[in-house]
Amino acid sequence: MLCTGRLLESMLRHVVSLVGPTGRRRFAMLLLLSLAFVVFILGSYTINKESNNSPIIHQSIETMSLGSNQTPLSRELSSFYIESGSDVDIIHPPPSHHPCDSFSFPPPPPPGFRRPGPRPCPVCYLSPEEALAHMPKHPFESPVLKNLRYIHEESPVKREEEGQGGSEFGGYPSLEDRTNSFDIKESMTLHCGFVKGTKPGHQTGFDLDEEILPELDQFHDVIVASAIFGKYDIIQEPVNISEMARKNIPFYMFVDEETHSYLKNTSSYSDDNNKRVGLWRIIVVHNVPYTDARRNGKIPKLLLHRLFPNVRYSIWLDAKLQLVVDPYQILERFLWRTNSSIAMSRHYRRFDVFVEAEANKAARKYDNASIDYQVEFYKKEGLTPYTDAKLPITSDVPEGCTIIREHIPITNLFTCVWFNEVDRFTSRDQLSFAIARDKIREKVDWSINMFLDCERRNFVKQVYHRDVLMNMKPPRASSSSSRVLPEPLPLPRGKAVGGRANTGKKIPGQRGGKRRHRKVSAGGRNMR
Repeated sequence: MLCTGRLLESMLRHVVSLVGPTGRRRFAMLLLLSLAFVVFILGSYTINKESNNSPIIHQSIETMSLGSNQTPLSRELSSFYIESGSDVDIIHPPPSHHPCDSFSFPPPPPPGFRRPGPRPCPVCYLSPEEALAHMPKHPFESPVLKNLRYIHEESPVKREEEGQGGSEFGGYPSLEDRTNSFDIKESMTLHCGFVKGTKPGHQTGFDLDEEILPELDQFHDVIVASAIFGKYDIIQEPVNISEMARKNIPFYMFVDEETHSYLKNTSSYSDDNNKRVGLWRIIVVHNVPYTDARRNGKIPKLLLHRLFPNVRYSIWLDAKLQLVVDPYQILERFLWRTNSSIAMSRHYRRFDVFVEAEANKAARKYDNASIDYQVEFYKKEGLTPYTDAKLPITSDVPEGCTIIREHIPITNLFTCVWFNEVDRFTSRDQLSFAIARDKIREKVDWSINMFLDCERRNFVKQVYHRDVLMNMKPPRASSSSSRVLPEPLPLPRGKAVGGRANTGKKIPGQRGGKRRHRKVSAGGRNMR
């Protein structure tokens, strides 16, 4: 670069000496400007070339936020960094190389081949062994809230004037108590059911047998839970469960005394077999606090962390669902892979609370006046119809029949305040979900993984409620029990039935056995 400048300078002096005194100044000025431009261009090129050939020192590992706020995903990625003294030699972390990274939904079928109505969609799972290997070593970081305690009162007093003050089981929290429950601090105390008695399940209005209480205090990494109240459903046996999960994951089914009496008349249940039906450990609930069976079912659904204080992860299933995928695979797909602390599917059709409320009224799911009161209350608090402006929130209405979560303070707080809304207003938890979520999100950086409902239908099989099944097929007479027997298998061709030969030909006006409704057949098989 220096030699080039000197050569150009000598050439300039030689040319100037040849020019007369009149035009010497102008010519000299033009040449000097040209020289400066050429020197600038050559210098910039040389500097860039040298920069591209020199090594870059990157940021130190201390500036990469690998401290106490580190998430499970960032902990996993941090193992890819290679230290060189006190510096890191890689700008970006390498890809995670997850086996499902290349998975994508297949193209939709042609319009003429589409089956109407909701249906499952493909989901990429790891094997149960691989999924378990992805379980985070440390709990998910609970934002702000670190210590959550619950109110205990032996004689709760109703202080509400509006007539919507909840129940004795919930402790009658006032509107001021409700407001305080959303003021998130490092340590909080709030109403969360079970306000009476010495511990959940003991003299609280949701009482369990004494011998089961020590079992509920045991530590488990994962549990699966469900409930049937009022004989409303038929127990569905999980399938495709790995031996590892069968050995390490307990399955708990809460039932009231009415359902328990019904179970005793089935061949699949035995008190001598530690109160089990297949994988399900039956827990009988006495002295239920509500006359509404659906509202009683919300207690284990939303307050599972209170019944199992030493459990890390739980999967809740409504009793109308049959689990068909291993629990470890579900947890890896919807919690650990997405770095989430709670997950549930969004409603497959409705995303707006106000639309959901009208659908509930049309289907007579609850008293219309109570639904209107609840929606108007939320509207005054600022709840608005769902629009794309709420993104990245994808829906205000969950399909709440499954809840996958880690039991940490922030998710425990969420399900507590969600239960308090169910206790105060209607038992339709889809209506109170968004207000409980949004009030927490106003205070802390926290979100819920709301995945597609077709993905939920991939890991659970939905069957009809018991009363629907009973109306579909009248129960057969039986002298020994009131069980609904499955339909008999079709006879081979040529056998006599009532004096007539079965030729296998379809009788006019008669439907063939193979065309029976699938869910009816599935329900019959599960009644054995």
